[in-house]
Amino acid sequence: MDAMSRAAKPKVTVVFHYRSPFCALIVDRILALGDRYAVDVEWRIVRDVPRPSSLEITLDNPRFLYNRQDCARRFRWAGLPWTPQSWRLGDVKAASVLGQWILLNRPDLFAAYTIKANRAYWCYGRNATDPAVVSDIAREAGLSEADLAAATAAEAEMNRQLDATAVWCAENGVLGAPFFMIGEERFWGSDRLAALERHLAELGLGPMQYDLDNAVLFAADPVPTLPIKGREARLAINRIFCVGRNYAAHAREMGGNPDEEPPFYFTKPSNALVLSGVAVPYPPATKNYHYEMELVIVIGKPAFDITPAQAREVVFGFAAGLDMTRRDLQIQARDKGHPWDLGKAFEHSAVIGEVRLASDGPWPEKGRLHLKVNGTVKQDTDLANMIWSVNDIVADLSKFYHLQPGDVIFTGTPEGVGPVVAGDKLYGGIDDVGSVETVILDAVH
Repeated sequence: MDAMSRAAKPKVTVVFHYRSPFCALIVDRILALGDRYAVDVEWRIVRDVPRPSSLEITLDNPRFLYNRQDCARRFRWAGLPWTPQSWRLGDVKAASVLGQWILLNRPDLFAAYTIKANRAYWCYGRNATDPAVVSDIAREAGLSEADLAAATAAEAEMNRQLDATAVWCAENGVLGAPFFMIGEERFWGSDRLAALERHLAELGLGPMQYDLDNAVLFAADPVPTLPIKGREARLAINRIFCVGRNYAAHAREMGGNPDEEPPFYFTKPSNALVLSGVAVPYPPATKNYHYEMELVIVIGKPAFDITPAQAREVVFGFAAGLDMTRRDLQIQARDKGHPWDLGKAFEHSAVIGEVRLASDGPWPEKGRLHLKVNGTVKQDTDLANMIWSVNDIVADLSKFYHLQPGDVIFTGTPEGVGPVVAGDKLYGGIDDVGSVETVILDAVH
């Protein structure tokens, strides 16, 4: 790739609105387009979302039926809080005007402001129609009082530019926000962002995890992330480790002897990760698909060959998780002395809830862990019944691996494991840690 072709990046135009819940849902992914793909991003901020209700409903014009229940479900699936107030969010003129000014004059702060302003109402119940609230959001994003004064002085010009964008939207057939354009291709709505990303990848424009000489033939998938309770930041996941048979009753349930076995481990691939709230398909090649409710440890600092006493220093937080298992394949492998990969290490087999920071609650040495299937309790124990504690597990695993930030460790499941079928609803909780839920879908062929 020569210098000229490197510089000539295609342009993706993003039509964006600070009031749209769907913009709030995917704002971080939109902001990442310019980093993940070899494209330049042009922002078109709008005050009013175009609503051409007379247009035919097509793939390009799905006309999402907005309602709070639908949005609440979408936000939960994305691992985001959903706390809009009962009052309706009206005109967000101040947020749009200030966003336009920041885009032109303080682009270094545009991402921070846009995320905060767009999620202020939908995630945190703040009145983004109030100019005073908008100014506070801008200060939180790093704007100075001088910046705010300059933005106020430029309000008339920013309004003129926003009016010009409205005309541009009408001339270009913009259907609503978010709306994406690259060349002749157009994508409308939060659900179409994935289609845009696939289109960019098919054009050879990313994800940007290969070098400029195209030395790597296949671009890597984006790094999976987890939500962090009470934080806007998300946590990038590295490796997924799992502890086998860490509750005596479950060890006996599976034909083992907990008095004779030291801790042992298996792993799952990164594409096993599923966010709590997202439905998972019944996996292929099994007729005995099991749930296993577990405490999950998240590592926050590098660690190698540490002691149990040092484990507290390297743990970032905890979460509730489901280690989904193709039990028939696991048992077949076990009985033949083969690895457990087919039974454990497959897509969509690690459902994890939001991460609670270790500093935000008690160390999980005790507390109820339970799982319900279709409202009926199937697993119910106390973390105190774990054979190896959190500290023991982290220290022992660190003797075999150089643990890194973003590594997660499933700590084993209690007795009561059992099968699920399509349509089953799973909900699990751990005292002072959090919850995890999913629905089992039909198998995907």
